[in-house]
Amino acid sequence: MSTSSLELETWARSVPQWTRHADRIAAITADATEGLLVRLQPVPGEQLLDVASGTGDPCLRLAELVGPAGHVLATDGVPGMLEELDRRARLRGLANISTQAAPAEELLLPAASFDAACSRFGIMFFGDPLRALGNVRRAVRPAGRIVLAAWGARESNPFFTLPTDTFEELGVPDPTPPGARTVFEYSLPGQLAGLLQKAGWRDVLEDRAAVRLRLADSPPEGLLDALADLSARVAARLEPLDAAAREAVRARLAQRARVHASDGGVVFPAEVLYVVARA
Repeated sequence: MSTSSLELETWARSVPQWTRHADRIAAITADATEGLLVRLQPVPGEQLLDVASGTGDPCLRLAELVGPAGHVLATDGVPGMLEELDRRARLRGLANISTQAAPAEELLLPAASFDAACSRFGIMFFGDPLRALGNVRRAVRPAGRIVLAAWGARESNPFFTLPTDTFEELGVPDPTPPGARTVFEYSLPGQLAGLLQKAGWRDVLEDRAAVRLRLADSPPEGLLDALADLSARVAARLEPLDAAAREAVRARLAQRARVHASDGGVVFPAEVLYVVARA
């Protein structure tokens, strides 16, 4: 199975979680989304492209910012994600969004038709990132801009590492197939910037920002259940465990997460890597 097919199948299995918790996930990652918007600086009337849109972040915010005279094309390789995005757009009365269900490297986009493009936490899972970024570059007008967001250093992102390290410490097998991508694909300095340059983008700048991931209603003792409800990968790792083994994971994760407890929930520090460039 190709890397692209593997990643699309993994994300397709996540559709129920993302549909059920779309607004909650948006709230957890709100700081990261705001950082992308600040760097993209959308203005009313612009034509924007949001790649790997998922259930609508940041697409819905982009549509509000460009207004009725503007438009956002949202793309994703998993049709179920875009179905939820459409539903959320209708609830907000946003009529300036259209969708295209296709992986980033297979997008059919008219040349030089967008003022800017972005992708929030999608680039790590592109099957052919160089081809995908080339597709987007051709679709953006000359001097048009792009902003990509990826997760930064592993040691700066305990939201991901605490559960993974807890599973490893307790010897819980990982069912993830060999070769699967991780959220830290571009965590090393210069990796993603170099990829953009290779794809033909210019004036490439990379910076890192400290943000917070807020799980306001999930105290440390309930963190494992919250993560299993949000993440298909966490749920898959828990699924074969008996009650005693699950309780051991729950207790160990709660112990490790207490340092991040805040007002009845958990607030994780995080690091986001942003890369901006021009076509």
